[in-house]
Amino acid sequence: MSTIPASAMDAHAEANEIENAAHIQPNPAYQSEPFEGWGTSLVWFANATGGYPDSVRNELRDAVFGEDGLNLNIARYNIGGGNATDVPPYLRPGGAVQGWWQDTLDVGDDDGSVSSTYEDRERYRNHWSSNDASHYNFEADASQRWWIDAIKNKVTKWEAFSNSPPYFLTESGFVSGGFDSTREQLSTENMPAFADYLVRVVEHLEKSHGIEFDTLDPFNEPNTNYWGTQIDPGTGWPTTASRQEGAHIGPTYQDEMIRVLGSRLANESTSTSVKISAMDETNPGTFVRNWRDWSPEARNLVSQYNVHTYGTTDRLKVRDIAKADQTPLWMSEVEGNWSQTSLGFNQVDIANGLGMAQHIIDDLRELEPRAWVFWQPVEDLYNMEKVEKLNWGSVFVDFDCDENGNSIRRIEDGEPDPSCKVLTNSKFNTIRNFTHHIRPGDRLIPVDEVHSTAAITSDGNGLNIVHVNSSNETRQVAIDLSNFADFSNAVITPITTTESPQDNVTANALRRGTPAKVDASGVTMMTVPARSVTTFEIESVSGISQTAPAFHDGESYELFGVQSGKALTAGADETVTIYDPTTDRSTRQAWKATVKSGEGTNRLVINLENSHGQKLALNGDRVIASESADPIDWIISTTTGKDFTLQAAGGIQVLDVIDQSRNDGARVGMYESSGGANQRWLLRDVARKGFIETTVRTKPGLAPSLPEQVTPIFSYGHGLPVNVTWDTEGISWPDHGTVDVLGHGIDQYGNAFDDARVHVVVGATAYADPSSITVYPHISIEEIKKSAPLTTTGTVAGSEKRFEMPVTWDFSSLRPEDLTHEGVTSVYGEAESVGQSVPAILHVIVTSPSAHNVAPHSNSSASFTEPGYSVGATTNMVLDDKAWSNWKSGDKNSTDMLTYELEKSELVSEVGIYTYRDGSYLSYPSRLHVEYKDPATDQWKALPEVNVESSDTGAPFVKVDVNRWTQGIRIVLTARPQTHMIISEVVINATRATASSQSGIARLTADGVDVPHFVSGTGESTLAIPRLDRESGNFPEIGAIPLDRDATVTITQASLETPFAVIDVLSADKQSRYQHVVRFEVENPVDSAQSLDSSQSTREEATESAASSQEPESTYRIVRTGFPGMAWFIATSIVTGLGICAFLPARKKMASSHLVTPMPD
Repeated sequence: MSTIPASAMDAHAEANEIENAAHIQPNPAYQSEPFEGWGTSLVWFANATGGYPDSVRNELRDAVFGEDGLNLNIARYNIGGGNATDVPPYLRPGGAVQGWWQDTLDVGDDDGSVSSTYEDRERYRNHWSSNDASHYNFEADASQRWWIDAIKNKVTKWEAFSNSPPYFLTESGFVSGGFDSTREQLSTENMPAFADYLVRVVEHLEKSHGIEFDTLDPFNEPNTNYWGTQIDPGTGWPTTASRQEGAHIGPTYQDEMIRVLGSRLANESTSTSVKISAMDETNPGTFVRNWRDWSPEARNLVSQYNVHTYGTTDRLKVRDIAKADQTPLWMSEVEGNWSQTSLGFNQVDIANGLGMAQHIIDDLRELEPRAWVFWQPVEDLYNMEKVEKLNWGSVFVDFDCDENGNSIRRIEDGEPDPSCKVLTNSKFNTIRNFTHHIRPGDRLIPVDEVHSTAAITSDGNGLNIVHVNSSNETRQVAIDLSNFADFSNAVITPITTTESPQDNVTANALRRGTPAKVDASGVTMMTVPARSVTTFEIESVSGISQTAPAFHDGESYELFGVQSGKALTAGADETVTIYDPTTDRSTRQAWKATVKSGEGTNRLVINLENSHGQKLALNGDRVIASESADPIDWIISTTTGKDFTLQAAGGIQVLDVIDQSRNDGARVGMYESSGGANQRWLLRDVARKGFIETTVRTKPGLAPSLPEQVTPIFSYGHGLPVNVTWDTEGISWPDHGTVDVLGHGIDQYGNAFDDARVHVVVGATAYADPSSITVYPHISIEEIKKSAPLTTTGTVAGSEKRFEMPVTWDFSSLRPEDLTHEGVTSVYGEAESVGQSVPAILHVIVTSPSAHNVAPHSNSSASFTEPGYSVGATTNMVLDDKAWSNWKSGDKNSTDMLTYELEKSELVSEVGIYTYRDGSYLSYPSRLHVEYKDPATDQWKALPEVNVESSDTGAPFVKVDVNRWTQGIRIVLTARPQTHMIISEVVINATRATASSQSGIARLTADGVDVPHFVSGTGESTLAIPRLDRESGNFPEIGAIPLDRDATVTITQASLETPFAVIDVLSADKQSRYQHVVRFEVENPVDSAQSLDSSQSTREEATESAASSQEPESTYRIVRTGFPGMAWFIATSIVTGLGICAFLPARKKMASSHLVTPMPD
């Protein structure tokens, strides 16, 4: 017996780990346009720091734009509005960005000279000319302009934007907003002057600094109630509650301003080629509301959509708007604090970095933006440390440094060291996992795991994956590159960031690990630390596999609803519904794709038509399948790379199973993207690849009973059985051997075939293969009866092809005490083949019990789900994502229910519920109870209620003991008052037998006949064979059946080069391997020359003789057996009869220890 090397055992153990690991599979068949990069607004930090001593500002520049810093390449310049000159300072440090208008105008009227005071604002407005260069101060904003010169050699994209018009163009006269924050702050009368102001500043900056602005956004978070000016009654001036520039501009006024700005940019006198971007709204939901109210003219004038993600609902709708309007999209601003507020300012808390990293991943996945931009990564250190005590930003410096590099506030506080220091935090560390590796020109691609993002390098020969592990446990990840065409030389290097110590805040950032060669399967196991961000830098991976999920021109697909598991079906009456596949519907369920544009990209547009000529189309807002309809363009999107949405071009609605129904015949309509499983569709390529191999047995001279149906194999797996006509004319049935018969018919999709094949093995006597079943201790005999196989396989002499036989088992000898401990016991039975009764044996293998999570294979549903979330995501093996939520505006549901229908009745031991805390909300239930469906009555029965205790941090995990046989689990959740509930994961553990470590061989055959006196565990056998013709290498074909039919058997047959067969058995648990060598010796050899001269006639004659006998003599016999190096012994007798024995391992986990159990008399 051979011994498995430790490295091989490790590899088999790794195969088990892959099944339980987080699966990361990028799909290169859906590539974005070249990524434009990472950026920041300059605004406050640039305004505050541009005049600092060189040592400080250069260190800041390098931290933000340097290659070792954040490595940004996009800058958004803020065109300040500026308050009146007599307004006392009240904006936050850095927030008072200087306006570009002159303090004094060389004009006057009957009331005298015009001043830039607040009281004189109307006269200033009346006399200020937006077209007069002398009315501009082109020396303004020196601090922010220092940054332009300092970074212009690094920046590849420039954008200008405004927070507020100048004070004299606003309704309130202040740049911090109106006195009513919901009232318009920019009148239509002032829009032309404001447009002039913006364009003149852009033109001056381009000319004086040698840069070119790509886009200009006249707004910032315009349709909000953020921008209000509060007046102190005592002073008559704004209070510090109004801390920054901002202006409320509603959708109608946005529309007007865009058209005015578009007209100004089209003026012949305009020297800049800048395009309009808009509208920099605070969150996707508000962006969508604004966009709905824009005119087509305004939409057409906008060359780039900008959205912030301070809220995240409706990201997918914004993505769809950008695709419908064929307009590039930027995520143009976000920042935040992801540390617990109780921590205060904390540089090293990794939660802050993890939160930022996950936010980036979510934005990239759902928005598909061309660029991702920070609000400002540089924050006022004094403010974060001493005032707000938060962790916004990733780079810090005091915003009040004097010419000596000291903080004025720290001097006033009497600090011994008031010097302005540049500090960083954990976000600085984790952000660089993205910005150092996903670079401009790379192409983003989707990943099937919500904590990961991926991008193909610009040269197409590399890949970077960024993965976030927010959990407190080390995580195994399986990186699956099988969607790529070439990964044979790929190498993965992990670059990991974890929490650093206080005395060195970058110590554990971007630490390079040991490179790993990618496994030949494309799946490579990696380990990531708890609470970490890891970049997987992958070299030498390229191309797109033909199996990568994607629509291809001219190919046909079934579209299966992720939620329902049913296929998109056209009705003869033009309705579009969902149904399970059936042979009478399949021709209306296969849709041929015609690519209109964008194949291989995230801008793919297709038409769909089935074989009946029905085109998937719209009649008004109704989805139809019609032969007479004009084809409609469908825009394809995906967040996972596995399932897809279909968006009707020109609008923002997608195919949607109405009411989230799972029922046959449910109608399909249109609805705006929610991310729900009822809107996502899995593709099944219906190209036929072959048929399931079929073998039947007959007796010599007897025409066989051939199957009436065959099962085609498609790219997705097995299809539906279809009728077949076998071409048997002219075929005779010999005394022994194998005859192949071809058949023809029509597959389920209406495609003709003539290549179906059935193997007919002809032989007088059938031999049954041993069967097996693996169970856990103390299982009932009734349960074993339910699970025992109904068929077994067998052979006839002269062939190793196996055919199925029905089998009946006799359980009368099986005793409960046989099932109390680990080991193997036997049950005997009879199989039937062409009227012959064939003895059969079933090995009952008892192994230790284990908990097996059956939730991922259940059919899940919920009483209510917030759009964009899914109860199906609660079984994705991710314990810390926001999977199911019942949030809704207004009154919250007091209770909701999650239901999991199991594939079969299971002994469920426990249910685990992982809840989720949504920021400061206690978004988990106050109590819950579990119900189970009784298989005897089909009724739901409740278990005792469990209180869910609240916590200051994190979210609780709840475990409920069940210990019942059941067909389903239901979790009834009761909410906290007026609070929504979120569940990350539900685990349903059922008791299953562990895979066995049995690796013995229960049956050894040569050309389909049992080898007598074979003993498993000896490691080697030598067979005597008649007059072997070594020149032709005509060795008998060796077959082997493992004791545990779940074990994996690999046989290397003998050849001239290697004149022995090797049987390799890998146990089902992949922890034990047995290797058996079968050697061949010519019977009664005389000399080598005579051996070489031998023919195979004697062998054929012997096989024929054996086949024609009811009780055949075995053709081959063992002449030696034993381990290599053992003494040889010779078994000279020739054994007659069936020769079936069960060779069983002892009841220990040792592949080397075997027992022999004979058949009963």
